[in-house]
Amino acid sequence: MFGSYRPYATLVCVAAACGPDAAPSPDVAVRVVDGVRFVEYGTRTEFTAPFVFSSQPLYAYGNGPEDYSFRRIWRGALLPDGSAAVIDALNAELILVAPDGTFQGVLAGRGDGPGELDRPIDVFSLGGDTILVDDQGHGRLTFFAAGAATSQIDTRPLLGRSARVLGRDAAGRLLLASSRYQTGFPEPWLQGHMILFDIEAGQIDTVAAYDWMPASPAEGPINPFGVGGMVVAVAQSFVQVRTDLPEVTWRNSDGTVHQVVRWRSPPVYPSEDDWRRFQSSMRDRLRVANPQIQSEDEFEGFMQRILADYELMADEPLPLFDGLFGDREGRVWLERFAAGSEVGIASGYSILASDGTWLGDVRTPVGVRLLDVSRNRALGVVTDDLGVESIMLYELLPTGGTAENRDR
Repeated sequence: MFGSYRPYATLVCVAAACGPDAAPSPDVAVRVVDGVRFVEYGTRTEFTAPFVFSSQPLYAYGNGPEDYSFRRIWRGALLPDGSAAVIDALNAELILVAPDGTFQGVLAGRGDGPGELDRPIDVFSLGGDTILVDDQGHGRLTFFAAGAATSQIDTRPLLGRSARVLGRDAAGRLLLASSRYQTGFPEPWLQGHMILFDIEAGQIDTVAAYDWMPASPAEGPINPFGVGGMVVAVAQSFVQVRTDLPEVTWRNSDGTVHQVVRWRSPPVYPSEDDWRRFQSSMRDRLRVANPQIQSEDEFEGFMQRILADYELMADEPLPLFDGLFGDREGRVWLERFAAGSEVGIASGYSILASDGTWLGDVRTPVGVRLLDVSRNRALGVVTDDLGVESIMLYELLPTGGTAENRDR
């Protein structure tokens, strides 16, 4: 479905803020109301993003006979010196990969002692050689520098286990999001919350709410293409979306809105092809998640029982996008919706600059799940046919650029 018309493609360029290769659109409005900048796009204009992924990775690590054996690469972060910090979720280890793609060491492993991990869910570069790991299993944040743990904060008394770190603001305070599933809520949407955590003061402030999960009937079929809400931290701001709305909202770290981008998006409804792709994807996921089922007949029965809970709802529009990603340059990446796609693996993204400028669409290498983007480097993970995961580092090249004019 990549290449077919999707609502995300209705974004156009802000005439006053376009790059040199972008054609200004006559149908766009930029206004400021009570200090909030609104960028509202209209007619559809297409052009390519100012960069492309290199055709080959700068390095691949993980599938060599002497490489560290990743079991489940969950998150990763690029450090200022070009090295990468990678979380192996199933091993509960934090791995360092050198700038040239060689093994640098296991920085932290499973355990309950200082600097040890239980269920790490994210890793962040805080500048220099400082790394922050969000360890949900222990309910604590652990800081590393110079190859060793330096401090940790027990967040359970303050946050419980439902909050996750997104990033930090210019003052060094952490931006977090919290959401907790429940059933039977009366509101149209179950709310998640944006949280500001001042580490030095030990102060937690819930600064804003966002629509996280829509209400659904207690009984009845499940829409395989359901929608939801997401929030990330980009350039010291909270950025939130709902996958059923053509709108992106930027909030300051105190929760106040400072920018909203909107665009026109006629609904696109699911087809039988979408339904078939969903079933095929579900089949693949269930095989991976249930290796103990060896009999084809047993697996097919299990598969049909799972699919019986789902139903194609032809009158409910497809989500506008699958995911939300922010990079170190302040850009917002909207993951293109694709029915049946593997979680986190996108065929491409529509990208907005921090000021709301539409930068265009970029294709990602086939099968790559993005972990981090910093300057002109993109860190990702791929899984081969044998289930072996590898870290890949790609270069982001100026569109039409050559080796001689790359901006390093």
